[in-house]
Amino acid sequence: MNQLKHYTAIANELQQSEPEKFELLEEEINIIIHKLKFIQIENRPMVEIVDMSQPNADPSYLEEISEIAGAQNNPLVKEAENTEILIFINDSPSFFGGLPELLNSQYSDYKAVSSNNVFVVQKAEFAKHKEDFLLDTEILAEIIQSKYFVYGHEGTHWIKFDL
Repeated sequence: MNQLKHYTAIANELQQSEPEKFELLEEEINIIIHKLKFIQIENRPMVEIVDMSQPNADPSYLEEISEIAGAQNNPLVKEAENTEILIFINDSPSFFGGLPELLNSQYSDYKAVSSNNVFVVQKAEFAKHKEDFLLDTEILAEIIQSKYFVYGHEGTHWIKFDL
């Protein structure tokens, strides 16, 4: 896993200003990392996150939380036929009406589409506020490693889009 620069910055700030929140963040992130440490990187799913929110979230932040949540972020094998999970970030209810057409026109060759592994994160301001680092990581962990994590965010902050 790459250096956790966003987590480290957030944790350091919380440790100084709000020690109780720091302890919760540290404990919960360590639980996620520990549960996944026996899953080899090459056995983790390839995930593509398509940020359709405005303004876009920081791509390095998204990459970091997706790695913590159990994704494989290997730019050398990020091709449509290797993308096992496709996640869209869009909190507009009207997005769902155009999603089938978008999938057919731009993502039809994705393994995630043919395997029915398309998800929409509909949480407002997803991955845009450091105080939501833990919640954002939990959301992705539920999607990416659903066998290991259930936080109750499905239906509220994200949904599986059935084709």
